[in-house]
Amino acid sequence: MWRSVTEAFAVFAKDVRAEFRTRVALNALGLFAITVLIAVAYAIGPYRIADEDRPFVLAVLLWIVLFFAAMAGLDRAFVKEEETHTAPLLRLSAHPLVVWAGKLMFNLLLLYLLMAIVVPLFCVLMGYKIELIGSFVAVVLVGGYALAVTTTIVAAIISRAMTRGALFSVLALPLLLPLLIFLIQGTAGAAEGSAETVQAALRATTSLGGIMTVVSAVLFPAVWNE
Repeated sequence: MWRSVTEAFAVFAKDVRAEFRTRVALNALGLFAITVLIAVAYAIGPYRIADEDRPFVLAVLLWIVLFFAAMAGLDRAFVKEEETHTAPLLRLSAHPLVVWAGKLMFNLLLLYLLMAIVVPLFCVLMGYKIELIGSFVAVVLVGGYALAVTTTIVAAIISRAMTRGALFSVLALPLLLPLLIFLIQGTAGAAEGSAETVQAALRATTSLGGIMTVVSAVLFPAVWNE
């Protein structure tokens, strides 16, 4: 058990070192998110939405920005292994679940770094007032995990395909659409101060994240060794 954990962190550390040398995923995530955020703030601004509509509309815009930013960069976790021809060596040197865990931690780190920058900036630029700060943070963190675990297994599935970019979005969208609905509801509930709405959204999001974790752990060995 301890050896598997150590190997998973070794895969994670390898990806972190490689990413900070090239910064491909970081640039894709960051530039896309900041560009979309600035465009939304310029086009809509903090005062062009009616007060009663602001909690829900701004929650929708926030998760749209985060979703499409994730689509722009999180597929790189496995694609880069195929492009650099290091995937066969990784298959020989590590158990599939170890590889999956390391890649998931890497994608989770990228997504949380993105959220740490984009979410506060969005709230400031759009004047998004949150009544339940703790609940809002919980929704963002749990939603980030569910988003990362889903995109990680989809990235593994499409890593050898010719049209990776288009296929990644096509496969990920049906899986992530229910998640986005619950996250939007939870975020809007946190903004309005509705604890019951937030709790319901958190339960649904946690369930989806747990289901995708189990499905990914079962499915990944077959996908990786195919």
